[in-house]
Amino acid sequence: MRLVPIVLVISALECMRGVTVSPACKCISYESSHTKVGYFTSPNFSQPYPDGIHCLLYTFVGEKDEMVELTLLEFDLQAPFHDSCDDAVTMYLDLKQPAVNEYTKPDAVLCGSIYNIPSVHYYSTKNILMFEFKSDDIRSNNTGFQGEFKFLKQDLFSTNGDLVSNTNCDYIIDSKGKLRRGKFFSPGYPSFNKMKSIHCKYTFAGSHNQRVKLYFKKVTLKGTESSCISSRDKILVHDGDSIESAVIAEYCDTESLVEVFSTGSNMLVQLFAKTIKSTEGFEASYEFIDDSIYPSSELSSTEPDREGGSTDLGSPSVVDCDRIIRSVNQAGQPTVSGNFTSPNYPNPYPANIQCRYTFIGKGRERVQIKFADFDLYHPTKESEECRCQCDLNARVTDKYSRSGDPEFSSSDTHPFCCVDVDIVEISTIINGESADVDDFCGKAESQMVMSSGAKLTVTFMSFGALNGATRDNRGFLGQYNFVTNFGIETGEMANDSACGFIYNSSVTKSGTFNSPNYPGRYPRNTECHFMFYGFPEEQVRIAFTYFDIEGIYPCLGNTESDYVEFSNFRASVDRKLPRYCGGNKPRVQISDGQFFRVTFKSNSMFDATGFDAKYQFIDVSNADETHAPSSSGRNKEKSRHKHNKGRSTTVQTPPSSAADETHAPSSSGRNKEKSRHKHTRGRSTTVQTPPSSAADETHAPSSSGRNKEKSRHKHNKGRSTTVQSNINNQQASDSSAKTSGGGGSPSSTSSNGICLSCTCIFMCMQVSWCFLPLVSSYWQLVLL
Repeated sequence: MRLVPIVLVISALECMRGVTVSPACKCISYESSHTKVGYFTSPNFSQPYPDGIHCLLYTFVGEKDEMVELTLLEFDLQAPFHDSCDDAVTMYLDLKQPAVNEYTKPDAVLCGSIYNIPSVHYYSTKNILMFEFKSDDIRSNNTGFQGEFKFLKQDLFSTNGDLVSNTNCDYIIDSKGKLRRGKFFSPGYPSFNKMKSIHCKYTFAGSHNQRVKLYFKKVTLKGTESSCISSRDKILVHDGDSIESAVIAEYCDTESLVEVFSTGSNMLVQLFAKTIKSTEGFEASYEFIDDSIYPSSELSSTEPDREGGSTDLGSPSVVDCDRIIRSVNQAGQPTVSGNFTSPNYPNPYPANIQCRYTFIGKGRERVQIKFADFDLYHPTKESEECRCQCDLNARVTDKYSRSGDPEFSSSDTHPFCCVDVDIVEISTIINGESADVDDFCGKAESQMVMSSGAKLTVTFMSFGALNGATRDNRGFLGQYNFVTNFGIETGEMANDSACGFIYNSSVTKSGTFNSPNYPGRYPRNTECHFMFYGFPEEQVRIAFTYFDIEGIYPCLGNTESDYVEFSNFRASVDRKLPRYCGGNKPRVQISDGQFFRVTFKSNSMFDATGFDAKYQFIDVSNADETHAPSSSGRNKEKSRHKHNKGRSTTVQTPPSSAADETHAPSSSGRNKEKSRHKHTRGRSTTVQTPPSSAADETHAPSSSGRNKEKSRHKHNKGRSTTVQSNINNQQASDSSAKTSGGGGSPSSTSSNGICLSCTCIFMCMQVSWCFLPLVSSYWQLVLL
C-alpha cells in the first residue's frame, strides 16, 4: 500500500516556525509523525512546472533519533547556462532546526537532467532536511522532479565497536564479549562529515583460533585517473593490528561487494580522506570466523548449491564432484599448492555432469591455475571454439539439453551446437559478481590463470552424447597455487601496498620484472607498483622486452584502458611522462635521479598478457658509454641529468640484438596466446602471437595479431579503431625527429660562407644544437 504524505502549504511565518530563504517562500512539510515513507514531486509533475517559482521550500522533520533519506527517481530541470542554474534544487543537509535563510550554506545545487546531478541519494546529518526549488520567468518544457523520502533510525549507520577516547573515529572491535559480527562505517556515512584531513582506524581483535572476514558493501571515494598510490582518499586493509602489518587490500575509487580475509586473528582498516561529502565514504560489515568451521580441502561440499552444484543434466549419471579448496585446511595447516582432476581421471569421465571447484585464499593470496593435462570431448577437429554456435540461453533454460534450443528439432542433425562441447569455465569475483576469466575445451593448451581476489571457481561441464557417441576422453589434471607475490618472482614485497615490489641497487644492479601472472594473462582490478632505489650517483634504466596491455592511447579512464605509467616521485603523478597501453610499447625510460616508480593498473573490463621488462642501475658519475641510450648525441644525455633534474630523458631504443628476444614468451608458451581473446566476453576473436624472431626489434605484437586488435574496439564501448595506427605513425615521426635533431652536431657545410659564419655566431651564443639548422636556414633565406 502506497503511503501518502501530509502536505501543508503555509506562509513564511508559519513555515515550521523558522526563518525561510525569502518572505515569499511557500512551504511543503513532511513529518515523521505522519508517515515514515512517502513521495514528493514538483508542481504539476509530470507536466512542465510553472515558471516564476521564486521559492518553494520542502521540509522533512523526523524524530530526534532519526535521519532523512531522499531518493530522486526522476529529475528534469532547465539545463545550466554558463555553469549557472536558473532553475534549481538547493539542498540543505546539515541543519539543527527547520530553518534556513540567505546566510545558510547549501550542501548541493542541482539542475539539468538526472544524468547531470552528482547523486540521486541525499541524507541528512541529523533529523532535518530541507531543499528549495526555484524557476526563472522563462517558460520551459521541463517536467521537474519526483522522489521518495524515508525516515530512518540513525543507529542503522552506527559502528559496532568501542570508540577510542580522545579520537573522532578510531574504533576497537573485539570478539570477546561482543557480537561476532557487526557493521562499521566511515564517519557521517551515508551523509557527509565536516572533519578535514580525516584519518580513521578500525582495529579488529579476534581470538587465537579466529580469522577476520570483512565485507565492503559499498565504497565511494573521490577517485582519480591515477593509481591509488597518488590518491588522497583511500582505504588500506592491513593483515594485522599495526600499520606496519602488510597491506592486503587497497581501495581509492568506487567498489562494491568486496570480501577480505585475514591470515591471523587481527586486522586493521585505515581510512584517509581530505573531506567526505554526501554519499561518500564506505559501508562495511565484519565477522570473526573460527578456523575449525572450515571444511577440509579434501572433502566434497555437502551443502546444496543454489546454482546447480553436481547437477543431473539429463541422464542417470550423477556424480558428486564439487570441492572447496582453502589455503588453510581444517587442521590449520597450509595447502599452498596441489592438484585437482576431473572425475575418474585419467580414465574417461562421465557424460552429463557438472563439477564445481571453489578455491578460497586469505590475506593477499591469489589463486593461480594451470592444467598439466587437458583432453575433453569436442565434436569437431577443425574448430577450437568453446562457445556454442546456437542460442546461448539454451544452456540455461533447459538443463543444458538440446531441447532448450528453439531452433533445434528432434530431426535436426546440426553437427555443432551448445551441448556438444564439454567445457571448463574459470571465473573470479569482481565487485561482488562472478566474472568469466577464461574457458577451455578440446585439447586446448592451457596458460596460467589468476584470480582477481582471494577466490576463484573452476566449473567443469560435460553433456549428453550426440547420436550415440561415447566419451573416451580422459579429462584434465589441474594444478593450483595460492600465491602472495602475484606471480612476480623478483624484488622484495613491500608492506605498504597490496601489490608492491622494491628493487634496491645495494642488492643487485640489474634484473627483470614483469606484470602479475606473466606469461599468463594478468588479473583484472589489480594495481602493482615497482619501486627502484639507487645510490645518489645512479639513475634507473627500464627497457621492455615484451608489452601487451589492453587499452587505447592515451590510456585514460574514459576508454576503459589498463595502463603502465612511470614517475620520478613515489606518491604523485609525473605529468611529463605519458601512460602506455595497447601495442604502444614504452620507449626506454631513464629516471631523473636515483629513484623511479613503475605502476601497472588493470580495470574490471578486459585483460591481456602484460609485460616483461629489464631494469638497470646506471652509475652516472663516470658516464659509462655502454649504458647510453645511443652512440652519438644521446651519450651526452647522462651528464646533462646532473644539471637538469626536472627534465624527462625518455628515449626510444629498440633492442639491438637477438639477446633481448630471450625475454619474450617462448613459442611453446606464448604462442598459446592465440586463444586469448576469443574467450573474453564482449571482445572479437582476435589473436596475438608474440614476435618470434630478432628481426622484429620493436617487440610489438605481430601484424597478424595486434593489428587485428583494432577490430576489438568496435565491441569495446565505442573505442576508436584508428588511434593505434596513429600512435605508431607518431612514434616513427618522433624517432625520426630525434635522429635528425638530436644526434651529433648540425651540418655547417654551405655554399654560402656568410651563412656558415652566422651559424658559428649563434653557436657562441650557446643556442641549442637542435635549433641551429633552423637558424642557419633562416639567415640563408634572409641574406639571399
